[in-house]
Amino acid sequence: MKILDIAFKDLTRSLRSLFAIGMTVIAPLLVTSLIYLAFGATSAGSPGLPALKVGIVNLDRAPSGANGEANLGQAIHDMFYDSRVRSWITASDYPDEASARAAVDRQQIGVAVIVPSGFTTDLVEKGKTLPVAIVQDPTLTITPLVARDMVQTVLDGFLGGGIALGTIGQREESLGISMTPAQQSSLTQEYGEWYVGFQQDLLDRPDLAVLAMVAPAAGRTSAANPTRSLMGLVMSGMMVFFAFFTGAYSMSSILREQEEGTLARLFTTSTSRTSILAGKFLAVILMVILQGLVLMIAAHFAFGVNWGDPRGAALALVGQVVAAAGLGVLLISFIRNSKQMGPVLGGGLTVLSMLGGLFTVAVPNVPETFNLVSQFTPQGWVIKLWHIVLSGQPTADLLSPLAVTVGLGVAMFVLGAAVFRRRLA
Repeated sequence: MKILDIAFKDLTRSLRSLFAIGMTVIAPLLVTSLIYLAFGATSAGSPGLPALKVGIVNLDRAPSGANGEANLGQAIHDMFYDSRVRSWITASDYPDEASARAAVDRQQIGVAVIVPSGFTTDLVEKGKTLPVAIVQDPTLTITPLVARDMVQTVLDGFLGGGIALGTIGQREESLGISMTPAQQSSLTQEYGEWYVGFQQDLLDRPDLAVLAMVAPAAGRTSAANPTRSLMGLVMSGMMVFFAFFTGAYSMSSILREQEEGTLARLFTTSTSRTSILAGKFLAVILMVILQGLVLMIAAHFAFGVNWGDPRGAALALVGQVVAAAGLGVLLISFIRNSKQMGPVLGGGLTVLSMLGGLFTVAVPNVPETFNLVSQFTPQGWVIKLWHIVLSGQPTADLLSPLAVTVGLGVAMFVLGAAVFRRRLA
C-alpha cells in the first residue's frame, strides 16, 4: 500500500502543476491544432469542382446513308448535357463560332467547344479527324481541362470503334459477308455509345464498369480521409515526443524532493528505500499512461483521428509507456540537481526525437539512411509502432518492434533504477 500511496502522491502533485499539464496535454494538442489549421481545415470539407460554364457549337452533320444517331458532334454535345454532370456543368448552345467566342470574351462562359462541319463524315468515311476547337477564358485552368478531357473521351471511343469495326470486318470477310457503309457507321456509333457510357460509369457506377481489387491495408488507407490520416501521423509524432518529456519530468520529482529535504525525511521513516523508489517509478508509468489516453481521446474528437484496431493501439501505447518511463528514469538518474534538467531534457530529448523521426513522421519518401538512424533511438521504435497501427497493418506485425521497444525500455529502466539505488544508498 505504501508504494501506491507514494505513487498517487507524486501523480497528484504532477496533475496540480500547470507546467506539467501544459507539457503533457496542452502543448501537443496546440501544436497539432496549428498544423490542422494550416493544412487540414482548408481541406476538411468535401472536395469538389467549381461550377463550369461551357458553350457548345455543333456544326456537325451525320454522313449520308448513316442512321440519324451517327453524329459524333451530337455525342459530344449530349455529354455536356448529361444528367450526371448537371450538378457541376452548365452547358449552353450557340449557333456559330463567332457568338460562342463573344460569350467567352464577355466571360458568360468559361470555354466554348466548337465541333466543325463534316466532323463525323471525315472520321467515319475518310479515317481522319478534324480538330475540335476549344476556346477558353485565359484566366481559367480547370474548365478547359475538363472540356478537353470530355471531348477526348468521345474521340477515343470512336477511334477504338475503328479497331472493333476492323476486327468484325475481318470476321465477316472470312465468312463471305460484306458490310454496307450504313452498317459500318452503325457499328461504330454503337461502340462509341458504349464507350461513353463506360467512361461515365467509371465515375458514377464503378461497380458496373470495372472490377476493383485492392489489398486490405491499402484499401483501408485509400478510403480514409487524407486530412485525418495526416492528422493521425502528426498527432502520433507529437504524442510520442511529449510522452518522453512527461516520463522524465514525472521522475524529476525525486530531485525536487531531494533539494527540498523531504526525501531525506522520507528515508527516516519505516518505509524502505525500495518501496519509495518503486512508488515513484509507478507514478511515472501512470502519468505517461494517463497522458497517452487523454491525447488519443482528444485527437479522435478534435481532429477525427482513427487510431485503428483497439488491440494494436493498446499494444503501441504499452510500448510508448515502457520506453518513455524507462528513458525518463535513466536520464534523471544522471542529473544531480534541478538546474541541470533544462539542458538535459530540452536538448537531449529534442535531439533524440529528431533522430527518431518524430518531426518528419508525415513526410513521404524519407531517405533510408534517416530511417536507419531512427532505429538507434527509443523514439524511433515507438513511432514505428504507431505507423503500423495507423496504416491498418495486422496486429501480428506489431509484435517484433514491440518486443524491441519494451526491451529497450526495461533495460533503461533497470539501469536508471540501479543508479538511483547507488546514489541514495
